[in-house]
This record gives sequence, C-alpha cells and structure tokens, in this order.
Amino acid sequence: MRLTMSGLRKNRYIRRCIRRLGTARVIVGLRLLEFPLRHAVRLVVSRLSRERGVLVFGAPLDRFADNTAYLFLRLSGSPRLRCVWVTGSAELVERLRAAGHEAELRMSIAGLRVCLRAEWYVVSSYAADVNRWAQDGARLLNLWHGIPLKTIERDIANGPMSFIYRARSRRSLLAQALVDETRAPDAVLSTSPFISEHCFATAFGVPRERCLDFGYPRTDHFFGTHSRPFSDMLTRRPETWGRVRSAAYVIGYFPTWRDDDSPFIEQSGLSIERLADVVDAQGGLLVFKPHGNTSLSVSAGKAVVLDPEDDLNLYLPLCSALITDYSSVAFDFMLLDRPILYYVPDLEQYRRDRGLYFEPARMMPGPILSTAAELYTAVAALGPSTPADQRLGEVRALVWNGYDGRASQDLRRFLELDRSNAPLPHR
Repeated sequence: MRLTMSGLRKNRYIRRCIRRLGTARVIVGLRLLEFPLRHAVRLVVSRLSRERGVLVFGAPLDRFADNTAYLFLRLSGSPRLRCVWVTGSAELVERLRAAGHEAELRMSIAGLRVCLRAEWYVVSSYAADVNRWAQDGARLLNLWHGIPLKTIERDIANGPMSFIYRARSRRSLLAQALVDETRAPDAVLSTSPFISEHCFATAFGVPRERCLDFGYPRTDHFFGTHSRPFSDMLTRRPETWGRVRSAAYVIGYFPTWRDDDSPFIEQSGLSIERLADVVDAQGGLLVFKPHGNTSLSVSAGKAVVLDPEDDLNLYLPLCSALITDYSSVAFDFMLLDRPILYYVPDLEQYRRDRGLYFEPARMMPGPILSTAAELYTAVAALGPSTPADQRLGEVRALVWNGYDGRASQDLRRFLELDRSNAPLPHR
C-alpha cells in the first residue's frame, strides 16, 4: 500500500515522516485527524445520484501511467462513455487537454462536479487516485498495478502495513477512520482464474465473481507493432523511447521498492554504472528505472535512466531481457517470451517481512541471483539470441490464461453494460 497523496513523491516533509514513523502510522494519523470532517462529507456524498456512463480515472502520485492510463486512452472519445482524467497536476491536465482528452484538477469546481456525478471510479490502487472525498455512492473498479508475487492488501500478514487491515469492530474509531483504505472494490481486474483465486479475491475481500479475468490494458499493445510509442503521453521524452528502440540489444533493470524504503541496491553492493558497463561490453544498452517510491541517486553513465513519469510498460517490448526482483513487471514481460533474471539479495528477509504468494522456484522462471557478482556474470552470459527459461511458458499459462491483448475491449463491454436498475453491492 502507498499513501496516495497529491505530490507525495515531491513532498520532502511527508517523505521524512514516512521514513521516521512508517507509512502505516502516517496513514492512520492523518485519517484520525480528518475523521470528523470525512464522516460528515461521506453522509452527504453517499446520497447524491450518479450519472450513468460517466467514468473518472486516476493514478497514484498524480502520474499518467499504468492500467488506468492505457484504458483511458483506449476509451476516451467513446460515444457511450464519458471518460475524464482527474489529477492534482495542472501540467498533466494541460497535456491531456492539448491531446484532445477530458481532464480536470481534483479539487477544482469542475473536478469536484464530475467526481460527484461519476458512475465509476477507475483506479490503479485506491479511490484516492481520483478523489476519495467524493467517491461514496460511486462504483469502484480497481485495475490494480500488477500481478502480485508479494502479498498485497488484506493478505499482508507481517510488517507495519498489516495493521491497516487488522480485524476490528466496524464500529471502532480506527475501522471508521480507515474505511477508504479498506473499501472493497465493486470489481477488480485480474489476468486469470489462478490469480483471482490465489491472490485478488482474498487480497481485496471480494467474491470470486467480482474478479474480471480480462488481462491488462497496459499490455494490450504488446501484441502489436512497436514502430512508435503507443502514446507520447506515456513518456516525458519521446526521443528516449526512440534511442532505446534503435539499440540492437537492450536489458531493462526494473526493481520494486521495499516497505521500509531501505537502499537495498546500495546495500547489496550493486553498481548501476558497472552493470551498464557489462551490458555495453556485450554491445547492448542498459535501461534502468527505480520504483517511484524509491529514493536513489544514480549516475547514468552508459545507462538510460528513465524519467519517474515514464510508463514502464511502454519500454518493456523494446527489452531483449529483463532484470527484476519481486515486481509484477516480470509477469508482464513473460508475454514476450524473453529471458528474465531475478536479482533478490534480500530474498529471505523479504519473504519473512512482507510475504510471498508463491514459492520463487515455481513462479520465478529464471536465475535467482543473490549477489552483485552473480548478476554481473549472468548478464555477461546473455545475448540477443538467448532463449527464455523453459519453465516460463508454464508460468505464463497460469497467470495469463491465454490472454491475447483484448483487455481494453472486454473492459469497454463491461463498463457499457446497463446497471441502472441494479443496486450497488453492500459495503
């Protein structure tokens, strides 16, 4: 879970609080402080009528990225749906409007109006991606931001974030203060029956039938050509995408974050600059992007370091091989049937502190590496024609279930269904 607050990535004061107190304590503290006002607003907003076919979209940290961005681009301009992107970034609003899309600032009059009228909130994480103060009474479609290897939401059994979902009376002050964080979506996007049953149904506290096994909008474009970016809206510098595409051989290193915000890359002894040199010696190009919640100062050297606003899935089809860890990016990359290296120097600690849904040996089809030296050696052994691990096809079948790039089409049909006479599920 992340504290999805406008400008969090740039807000040094809040980041200092998170490092000192922990994300869970910051969330709980803020929710308790605002509870009286939030409760009063909820009573009013939940009684407002909603307008069929109006959809509001958003993403964490006021970015334009991930499943919501790809679905928004696919559905924007649909004759039966009104799609509006809602954000706290004035710059993003301007960019989207210039490209012909509807976009509003979260706390503007127009933004509040559309949020209060919307039938559906379409989010990548939580209703706060759009506007949690105006969500009550609307339906919530959670596209989530990846197939989980690590436990998420209600399934987190250890560590500070498990406190958010701890069993407690609904009447308790904490339960009521955290209702935005613990709200179950009306529908959650999944990629296969296997993932729905083993991960999402329990993680989000929803019946199996509310998991939509459609695949991901962010990977639909994997099944097309890549002569140009899917959309210039998804990258800060289109010329960077062009440079990566023109390289004959590309290795991407895209790690996830650690709940304690620890500098795990530095602690493991890995040098991004040296890794780039190893790739360069093979005639290749290293593309690196740390997780948006990770604080890391990197000297690019021979590597291409992506902008924090760049959408990772725009670059995945350009990669010949992938280096990652517990990130869902590995499952996305399996659709391309290319080699994956898992650099996990803290595997046992991560398994103990955060928890994993699956055994690494079963669901990580590639070398599992624990030291920087092992990673350098494994990367040096790769080449443009290196095949993927022979186990990859079996894992892909489990997590993707024959998905072939039509998630956005299936979601369009789902959202266009007439539910005007159907009551909202009890929350």
